[in-house]
Amino acid sequence: MALNRIDGQDELYVGGLWALRRSDSLTDKGITHVLSVVGFDPSSIKNFKEEPWSEYGKEFRHLIIDIDDVDDANILVELPRAVKFVDEGLRGSKQGSHESETDGQDTGGGAPLDQGIDDVRAADGKSPGVFVHCAAGKSRSVSVIIAYLLWRYPNRFDPNITPLALSDPSHAYPPASAQQKRSRKETSTEAVHAALTFVRRTRPMAEPNPGFMDQLALWWEMGCPGDVETHPIYQRWAYKREVEENLAVGQAPTRLRFEDEEIQPSDDGSGLSLRCKKCRRTLATAPFIIDHKPSDKNAAGCQHFFLEPLGWMRSVLEQGELNGRLTCPNPKCGAGVGRYDWKGFKCSCSGWVTPAFSLQRARVDDVVKRTLGTAAGQAMGIRMPPVVRPRGGNL
Repeated sequence: MALNRIDGQDELYVGGLWALRRSDSLTDKGITHVLSVVGFDPSSIKNFKEEPWSEYGKEFRHLIIDIDDVDDANILVELPRAVKFVDEGLRGSKQGSHESETDGQDTGGGAPLDQGIDDVRAADGKSPGVFVHCAAGKSRSVSVIIAYLLWRYPNRFDPNITPLALSDPSHAYPPASAQQKRSRKETSTEAVHAALTFVRRTRPMAEPNPGFMDQLALWWEMGCPGDVETHPIYQRWAYKREVEENLAVGQAPTRLRFEDEEIQPSDDGSGLSLRCKKCRRTLATAPFIIDHKPSDKNAAGCQHFFLEPLGWMRSVLEQGELNGRLTCPNPKCGAGVGRYDWKGFKCSCSGWVTPAFSLQRARVDDVVKRTLGTAAGQAMGIRMPPVVRPRGGNL
């Protein structure tokens, strides 16, 4: 079919460009808003009455987001505008914006848990319809639909709340304990696949390209914000794309971004920190150490710590070289502690890291700080101060 209704009570439809020609069908389904995630000439589309879209399309509120269906196209920056348009079409004229539905209460970015995706109805029992389309109704339009579902119904697709064994068995992970709630970054891939599985109930051909799937995972990780461009996760991702564009023409990036100058992590001082073995100056703390896992289980142990670009590397990176050595920033030390390569390099454990900012294990000391609680302190033989215990019985 050229046009499919997404499962649930929302009058939300997805399809291809051809469906725009079926003007009678659009009207019969109560569609009031059309979101085109593809550029096209309005005069080139005619309905079966030979009327151009520029004429019969006037009865619809129409938004065009012109984007190519390629892996490196930036659809992420368009998602807030697209999601807002869809939500206004489905609920705007009936109940106000999504925020007004929750009466200002924080429900984790979407409808309350007890208000499932199959239970949301308009006040009069009938909602206006929204049609989202691209060229074939397979990648771009489906990406917008998934973005809307993740924003509107986060509880429905959050693996911490809804087991993926029910919503998406093919991508389910072993269930976590009640005390082991995973972060949005850890659940991003599962949440996106769960939403895609939901769309495929009525649109089996739905298949966003891999680049869009990655961007949807970031959309979930960020919390589906109303403004992605100011979000640190988006800025880091956009900078990585900028670096890749420079490397494609054989140049080091013209703009430098240092993570420790962009964000201030809420860190209590615990976790791993790396210090120069010669002078003991701290070079990196846990928030800026990249989790690096060997790609080959049989490979030798990893001899590197990989970092985000940090401010103390400025003097070296400003030289504009593609690769070079990293030295301790302590002017009284200056010991060689590692190296960098914007094009990346293969670690001793067979893992490839790009770009690579590496500290050699032999040149640094890794120190782990832990916040000691009562149980931990007693386990290490530390005598803790006495605790006043509550008395039993009546006062």
